[in-house]
Amino acid sequence: MTFGLHRFDFMHRSLLLVALATLAPNAPAAERSLVTDEPVFAKGKPEGASDYVAKTEPGDGRHLALSLHKLEQGMDRPFLIWAIGSSYTNMLGNGEFWQRELPKRFPKTARVEYRKMVGNSCPWQYLRGWARHLVIPDQPDLVITYTIGDPADLEKLILELRRHTTADILVPSIHWRERDIPLWGKSENAADQDVAAVREVCRKHGVEFVENRRDWAAYLSANQLPVTALLKDAVHQSDYGAHLINSNMLAHFRVPESVSDAPTDRERVIQPERQADGSFTATFTGNRIDLAGTLSPDGGTYRVLIDDQPALKTDAWLMSYVQPDPKNAKEGKGANPRDQSPHGITLGRNIVPQSWTLVMTSDQGDYQLTGSVTGADGVGNAFQPFTSTSGQIIIEPDLWRRAERNRTGDRFTFEVKPAVAETVSFAGGAGTTFTVRLAQQLANRQHTLRLVPVAAGPASITEWRVFRPQLDR
Repeated sequence: MTFGLHRFDFMHRSLLLVALATLAPNAPAAERSLVTDEPVFAKGKPEGASDYVAKTEPGDGRHLALSLHKLEQGMDRPFLIWAIGSSYTNMLGNGEFWQRELPKRFPKTARVEYRKMVGNSCPWQYLRGWARHLVIPDQPDLVITYTIGDPADLEKLILELRRHTTADILVPSIHWRERDIPLWGKSENAADQDVAAVREVCRKHGVEFVENRRDWAAYLSANQLPVTALLKDAVHQSDYGAHLINSNMLAHFRVPESVSDAPTDRERVIQPERQADGSFTATFTGNRIDLAGTLSPDGGTYRVLIDDQPALKTDAWLMSYVQPDPKNAKEGKGANPRDQSPHGITLGRNIVPQSWTLVMTSDQGDYQLTGSVTGADGVGNAFQPFTSTSGQIIIEPDLWRRAERNRTGDRFTFEVKPAVAETVSFAGGAGTTFTVRLAQQLANRQHTLRLVPVAAGPASITEWRVFRPQLDR
């Protein structure tokens, strides 16, 4: 198989479009969101209130050095943002704010891509699964999560991202809602968020924490507004409220007084080494390596070897989104099968690439797992830890959301594929530049990658791009 892993067709992008169509339908022209429609922006501002200007502090941006470097220098691809969370994340828009504002601040950044996955009232606990199946395969530049939950679950999410990506992470504190009114003037906390605990988790792991709740309250106080002034209902931010939150995050994209790490600590460039036999080698430390090169009509094809063995023998895998069948049972107003499904699967041992199907066999959480190659691979229960008979698939109860709502016959499918390219071709239009991801999900240590010619023709390699996550070094 010859491909770039950033083009893996797990169908999750089409699934996202379906999810977003459900959660964020297009509004009529007269009601277009202020998040996405700059000309009518002022209409959402509370009457008599001042325009919002986000505050900055000397330390803001301390954990965004890599993103700042990319934005300032520009890239040969879009700057990729992934947002995961609850309806609070959904209410921030579909990335139009970032696509408009980042190029204004960073002229060399012409393109910004924004993807998201959200669930109704989805806390950090379940986002770890979506990070594993959706975010990590895409290897974004920035991850945003705006929701609530146990700070310990936020920490698990951060660790998941830190082990498998080099992305910067943004975590804003939650905005003020009607349920928080009894705390006004008494505590920085929300009824369902210990702000100090969230702040400490971010500090501990070098994550950019945004004092959104503090600055939201300051704006309300300065303009003598009630808590409800920036809400569209009892809990969700209004369009102008979304503008405040997005602006508070954007304000952190600035040069800070100091940084927690240098851009080259996580991502760097090395040059190809051509051997006498016509092969190319790269010795690197990290879990991912991309190749940037140029195509030519007579370009050759090269086999990928990792640590002196064919790439497909490497224990490096990616999983697609766990897709609930649209006919699955739905419970509750506005229920979606996505919100009552296993959000995350863990891979075990002796992995065989294939498609997997999980079918509920009772209304009490019982199910059967079947692989397209392995066949029947065990029965389990959604409320109990499960390891398949072959040892390939592990299912954790704390990543299965609302399993009590699943019913007999509900189905879930996902796919496991290699996280490496078997071959790479340099054949194509003369002078066309390209980037291909040769491997990711490797053990975060030193590796040797080798390209061995298998079809005659030249290979023009501009550089290798090496990625080294902060954890498991």
